[in-house]
Parts: sequence; structure tokens; C-alpha cells
Amino acid sequence: MSVAGCFISIVCAILDKRYAINYIVSRIFSHLAAKPCGVTYRIVGEEHLDTYPAIVVCNHQSSMDMMVLGRVFPKHCVVMAKKELLYFPFLGVFMKLSNAIFIDRKNHKKAIESTTQAVADMKKHNSGIWIFPEGTRSRLDTADLLPFKKGAFHLAIQAQLPILPIVAEGYSHIYDSARRSFPGGELEIRVLEPIPTIGMTADNVNELVERTRNVMLQHLKEMDTHTHGTPEASKSLASSEATSTTSTGKTSATSVGLDEAVKKRKTLKD
Repeated sequence: MSVAGCFISIVCAILDKRYAINYIVSRIFSHLAAKPCGVTYRIVGEEHLDTYPAIVVCNHQSSMDMMVLGRVFPKHCVVMAKKELLYFPFLGVFMKLSNAIFIDRKNHKKAIESTTQAVADMKKHNSGIWIFPEGTRSRLDTADLLPFKKGAFHLAIQAQLPILPIVAEGYSHIYDSARRSFPGGELEIRVLEPIPTIGMTADNVNELVERTRNVMLQHLKEMDTHTHGTPEASKSLASSEATSTTSTGKTSATSVGLDEAVKKRKTLKD
């Protein structure tokens, strides 16, 4: 897909349509991947994708996020990513041509320069930026979120642009990670109402982070309850799965909680 993405991005760049690259490639990927995997989508609040310009934030679960990104990636939107991805074969070329914003996490000064330029480009091209505020894949087995990094929210307040939250339910019912198979099913994605930042200052960053995370977590838990039943039923199912896995000599990951995930965060490779 990266090779095809490179080809499409080169054609779009020649036609001076670089801000359409991500939208075109993501939609193609979504349609090509969903059917073989037996996945269908239920999108709630899709009309909010027309909110521009905006800072789009989405929960970051696993490599399966590509299917979510493919289905709801807005038009005229770019991705903010860590600088290291620039050097990945094909992917780096694709991202560079699609106007991705690369952040050097090890150099605060350069990171600030990149975000300042991003704000200017957003206003000039009336575009949005897609950011995973958790900073890395959560890999949680429960409906929860890692703590949010503040970069996206500083950016939104600096530009006085709204936050557009997107929440995808957990993938466990459509993807069996242990067997690497797709039982298939419906995946619900909610595009929430934009959160305005007009009048906010840097003093309001923590408040904005908390408000955004709380509303996203609320919807994530609601979707989990609808898919797996009550929280108690979900815990019972997780316990059953853990017992079954242990009996076969395999290590269960169903009891890994949020605190442990946070501790391991630095060792996870995005």
C-alpha cells in the first residue's frame, strides 16, 4: 500500500493537489481492506468532518488504526508524526509529498518551529491536522485511554482553532490479535462535536486536555458497553479468556491495566 501511496502522491503533487493525497489514499485503503476483513463501518457524526480548519484528535490503539483513519480521514487534512517516520522506505516519501508535519521530539526548539509553521500552513490552505494525542499505541485490553500529550492542544489554542475529537471503539470483536485473524463485524466510529478554543490562552491548556479526554473516554466506554454488554459482563469475559489462555500454556494479556501500560509506554515502539 505504501508503494501505491507513493505513486498516487507523486501524481497528485504534479497536479498540485498535495492536500488531497491523504484523503484519496486513505479512502482507497479503507475500501480495499474492509471487505476482505469482513469489516463494516457505522459512522456517527460524520457531518462534523466538514469542520475546517481544525485540530483532529483520535484514540490510538494499534496498527488497526489505519482502517479507522482510512474511513474518516477528512479532506484537506495532514498528519503530524514523529520525525523518525520520514526515513521509512516508501512511507517517508509518501508522507513528505502529502505535507506531513514531522516533529523532532528530542529537539524542543525545532518542534516549536514545526508547529508554528503548521499553524501558518493551516490558515493559508484552510486545512486540518490529524494527531494521536496519546503519543503511542495504547494496546489496552479495556475501554480506556493513555494520558494525553499537550502538543495538539497548545497548537489548537495558539491557532485559536477547534479540537475535533474522533473515537473508535475497541477492535477485539473484529480482530483476534492472538490468532491474527478477522472474525469481522461492525466497527463504530464517532466524530464528536468540535470543541472551540476561541479566547483560550496557554493557561487553559490543561482544562482543554481534560475536557477533550473526558468526552472521548465517555464515548469509548459507551461503545464498549454496547458491543460487549455491561462492564461487569466485559470483566467476566476477560477473566474467562484469561483462564482459557493460561490453560494452554500461553501468557494472558487481558489483565494488563492502564497503570502498567503507562509504565511501559517508553518501551513501546510506535
